[in-house]
Formats: sequence, C-alpha cells, structure tokens
Amino acid sequence: MKLLVLLSGVWAVLALARLYLNVKGYGKRILYSKAAGDPGKGVAYAFTKAMVPWAKESVRMNMLSYALGMSFHAGVFTAFGLLLAALADLGIPAPLLLLARLLTLAGAIGGFSLLGKRAVKAELRGLSCPDDFISNLLCSLFIALALGWTFDPSLAGIWMGEASLLLLYLPLGKIRHCCFFFTTRYHLGAFFGRRGTFPPQA
Repeated sequence: MKLLVLLSGVWAVLALARLYLNVKGYGKRILYSKAAGDPGKGVAYAFTKAMVPWAKESVRMNMLSYALGMSFHAGVFTAFGLLLAALADLGIPAPLLLLARLLTLAGAIGGFSLLGKRAVKAELRGLSCPDDFISNLLCSLFIALALGWTFDPSLAGIWMGEASLLLLYLPLGKIRHCCFFFTTRYHLGAFFGRRGTFPPQA
C-alpha cells in the first residue's frame, strides 16, 4: 500500500505541474498603464489581511461555515503530515500525537458538516456538481481514517488505499486548488497592488 501511495503521489505532482505549465503557456499579461501602487504590497496584503474573516462579506455572514472550513483544511494538512510519518515509519511524540488527534477530529467534523450542509440546503445543492461532493467526501474520509489510524495502526491499509484514491483524484477535480490557490492569490495581489487598491487606502 505504501508503494501505491507513493505512485499516486508522483502522479498528483506531475499532473499538477502539467496543469500549471499549461496555464503559464498563455504568456505574461502586458500592462500598459502606469503603476499606481506597489505589487509587492498588494501580494503581502492578499495573503494576510485580505484573508481575515472581517475582510470578506461572504465570511462575515457565515462565520460558522468559515470556522468549519478552517478546521477542515487544518485537518487535511495534519492528515498528510501523519501520512508522511506513516510512510517513513517515524515515531510521533506524544504531545504532537495529541495535537494531531485534535486537529484531525476537528477537521473530520468540519468536513462532514460542510458536506451535510451542501446536501441538505437546497440553494447549495443547486450550485453544486458531483465534484463538490466527491472532493469533500474523499478529503473527509482521509482525515477521519488518519484519526482512526492514530488509535488503531491496523487501519493503515484502508487509510493508505483511500489516500491513493485522493491523490489520484487530486488533479482532476476542485482539490487542485491546493496548487492554484497560491498562484491566483499572488496574481490577484500583484495586479490590484499595482493599481493601488491593494491594500485599500484609508
């Protein structure tokens, strides 16, 4: 199962790299207007203050979903950390293990709660496609199995099998935003920083 995970990981990395290079193939956008601000400051703002809850209207109106989403993402990152430790047969110190269990528990709750919300609320169902459900389910199961593995190592086979499915699907669906989030956020900050609107003027 370890070999399957590694091969799936190689596939995910190569596929994401191909997608990234395809996007870069469109070339660099040429801007002719005179810069009114600093792109570097715009990028710094885009990755910091622009991401806090009170800077986003959609988040301010849905703080519970924001908290569930943050715990969901933290759980995914923690589960991948545990997966690397399992693949390398590394021992996990007790304090880190406790923290990992708390983060994966919160992450699983967040993931399955958001999945349930998407399934139950008609307006969210209407905006959703199969990929929305598949991506969430794969990630939520991955987190939950990682948590289970910390208590019962015999779950390693099931967990790594599910991890392989997640990695194989990663470049094909919305989970690929794990790569494009950073590039799109960078270009957003640089563009509006150059225009002088990031960070916003007092």
